[in-house]
Amino acid sequence: MENLSLLALLRQQTAAKHRQVEQQAPISALMSADLDDDGYLDALFVLHDFVASAERSLQHHFGDQSSGTYYYLPRLREIIRDIHQLQGITPTYQPAMVEPCFYRAIGMAYVIEGSTAGGKILAKRLARQLRRDRNSGLAYFNFHRRGTWSLFQRWLKTLQLNSSQQQRCISGAMDGFDTLLAQQHSIYQQQSC
Repeated sequence: MENLSLLALLRQQTAAKHRQVEQQAPISALMSADLDDDGYLDALFVLHDFVASAERSLQHHFGDQSSGTYYYLPRLREIIRDIHQLQGITPTYQPAMVEPCFYRAIGMAYVIEGSTAGGKILAKRLARQLRRDRNSGLAYFNFHRRGTWSLFQRWLKTLQLNSSQQQRCISGAMDGFDTLLAQQHSIYQQQSC
């Protein structure tokens, strides 16, 4: 059996969940030709709740910028700024408890950093579709300019993890995608009422 890198394992093991997230509204609407500000705002609410649920833990595990390795740059404030630019009200949330497992936190970071990397493609598309820029509602989707995905990928390559530790990373990533799916379902149910 081929010895896959952690990044390759994460991609392979979470591919189905990743596709589910991309295909479910309101995230799927980001690629729609008829996306408007309201649809975009719904997607921002999902992203807000998702990032809010993980950010405290990621800052706990990866918040030391002086470490010289991967560090998590908070991005919840970018989402909040975008929500306000679209005249939305910041959702209230209870920050989740800090994930005690370092390896599961790596998996969650994979989901969030990957989302940031996807912003590179979406930022251009949303700018054309909604006629917005990073100062008028696209701050989160322009977060990719900070290079955190590249930093995260390079850091992953330096890790020497055993199979049990890798499985915990994968489990954390799966939980991250499940959280996104639950947030999408919640927004959909609120719209149906």
